[in-house]
Amino acid sequence: MAVKFDWIRRVLPRLKLGVVAGLGLVLASCETLAVSTLTPAGLSAQDGYTGRIRLTRFLDEPDGYCLDVPGPATNVMLQFPMVAHTCHFGPLPDQVFQFNTDGTGKLRWTMDEYDLCFTADKAEALSAFNLRECGSSPLQSFELTENNEFKLSGTDLCMQVERTGAGPMQPPGEGQDAYGRGRSVNAQFTHLMRRLELRTCGEGDPAMSRWQAVTEAS
Repeated sequence: MAVKFDWIRRVLPRLKLGVVAGLGLVLASCETLAVSTLTPAGLSAQDGYTGRIRLTRFLDEPDGYCLDVPGPATNVMLQFPMVAHTCHFGPLPDQVFQFNTDGTGKLRWTMDEYDLCFTADKAEALSAFNLRECGSSPLQSFELTENNEFKLSGTDLCMQVERTGAGPMQPPGEGQDAYGRGRSVNAQFTHLMRRLELRTCGEGDPAMSRWQAVTEAS
């Protein structure tokens, strides 16, 4: 009996080491996956990108914030400025955009009869964005910086999501984080949105201005 217990004492530490090593590999794999989902693959492709574009940081939205045309896909509201909205489960047309597909740095939206481009109201901080007929305006040309920000060409201004504060459209009883909460677009608070605006590139927290391509895996 003593021999059996002695064998257990010698083997058990090795088993523990094996389990620890296995857990280490699992954690390393998880870390790698987490980092890979932040890679903006596709946005900087030389031949342009077509698909959804999501804020790298999810903030208070578990599904993340995607560039979005206000209103449902069946009834878009082009009279309102562009927003970042809860990412749809699938790539519905009001969240699918083209970036730099013609080499001019345009963020383009096409659906049915529409062919419109992101257009800054002014080349000034806090300016909003609207969809306008695509043309040669410098207010429609963007550069993707090495920090994955959309910089308005010829300026030091980048597209960011707004920082919100407490307000009547916030979910009741929930606290505010450092960036406020997204504005609810329905009574159930299941879809959130934040307005888009120009701010000095790199100003404040970069989480508000860095973007990534959305793939099926992310």
